[in-house]
Amino acid sequence: MENSEYLVILTTPSRNDGVRLQIERTVGTHGKHRDLRLKQLPHMETAIQTLRDGTGDIVAMSAFDWVKHDVEGLAIAGLLPRKEPTWVLVADDKPEYLEQGARVLCEHELLRRQMRRMRPDLILETTEEVVSRLGAKAEVKELDEEDIWPWMEEQRLQGHLDGFIVPRAIHAGHRMKGRRHTLGLQRDQTESNRERFIPPPLHGFTLLVTRQGFPKSNISDMLDPSAELAYRLETALLESLDPALRPIVGAYVEQRKISTFLKKASEEGDEALLTSLVDPNKKRGVFKSGPRVEMLIETLNPSGTVTAACERIVQPENSHLGMVNLLKEFMELLSVMTTDHEGTKRNIPGMPRSFMDPSPRLMDLDD
Repeated sequence: MENSEYLVILTTPSRNDGVRLQIERTVGTHGKHRDLRLKQLPHMETAIQTLRDGTGDIVAMSAFDWVKHDVEGLAIAGLLPRKEPTWVLVADDKPEYLEQGARVLCEHELLRRQMRRMRPDLILETTEEVVSRLGAKAEVKELDEEDIWPWMEEQRLQGHLDGFIVPRAIHAGHRMKGRRHTLGLQRDQTESNRERFIPPPLHGFTLLVTRQGFPKSNISDMLDPSAELAYRLETALLESLDPALRPIVGAYVEQRKISTFLKKASEEGDEALLTSLVDPNKKRGVFKSGPRVEMLIETLNPSGTVTAACERIVQPENSHLGMVNLLKEFMELLSVMTTDHEGTKRNIPGMPRSFMDPSPRLMDLDD
């Protein structure tokens, strides 16, 4: 007998954000135990209006869609587990082993600066620059938005491009033949010059949006509270930044088991992190059991030669205060690094005489 109670989940064709693929897998997994029906609509605007009209129960969207579209009267019921937010280099070789002066496509300004930090010799191009160099403006103009990345992959295979940097969801959504090299969050201990790439905020989230008053308990088994916490903190952090800073700031929040942090600190010899987590009176037992929330933020100057970064690990119940303090530290650090140091005649004990001399700022955020 068919169950008369079912949930209609509205989605759209793939939009290079990973939402469509994740909601399909979620329905496939949880649909074994309950009646879930996935309905595709052509546009996000149509999906939102269908939800308002009551002919659908949930709209799956990215964090960027929530900001972009009119969502008045709607609410975020929860989030699916976060997908990997890091970006990837699609190329035959790792970023360390690309040829000198290799041409790499990268649109996002933050990733461009991070890549210059690691490989200042690379020639980083935008899509417009690549198309202009290849004399393919007329050809590309005829392509749909979904076809531009397969076209870029074809240019790479033909040797017109050595690689391109995109969100992980674009590589996964187009099933590209090119190898995927993760620009990861952790410093690679096997590569002497591999710096970490803190990604642009809010990538990898899939929001389940409903009409206000929808009983969240109906879908609680699909939701991930840690992803919801990370989304809330990253959103608050991003909204607190000056709009001019947002395109060049990387930020990431994640809740993990404390054993993961201890293992990482032991492998990297990070005594400061070990000291902050371990109680010496408990024979290396932690101060308090339970998960921790890690928060990272950084920005770079255009050439990638100077980085301003802060990080913090807090207990989940202190996460909002931790985010506020992290942001305060970061902005104070940025202010010091971007301000010229005036000379002083006052002798400060313990400081070298050069400290009293005027000196230029440590970094400029603009070209």
